[in-house]
Amino acid sequence: MSASSRSETQEALTQELRNAATSSPAFDRGLAAKIGTRIATRRSLCGFSQLQLAARLGIETAEVSAYEQGEKRMSCKLLLETAKQLNATPRFFFQ
Repeated sequence: MSASSRSETQEALTQELRNAATSSPAFDRGLAAKIGTRIATRRSLCGFSQLQLAARLGIETAEVSAYEQGEKRMSCKLLLETAKQLNATPRFFFQ
């Protein structure tokens, strides 16, 4: 398999996973938006930009934006790391 074929296959799988994360019947957009709002609030209180938070989490800035807008569901692991980076408890994001 050529490098370009692998890249195209990887991109297709990544897109499929993204679609599954937001189209799942278990995806509660309201809860995701609430958590995202709390992340944005805490990030601002800490004086971080989306770019700075993304760098600390090892993700793209667009992903931080998607989480903050409730467009994407955050994994438990990432939520715990976000809490750590923002000096908050995970419970903070659900209040």
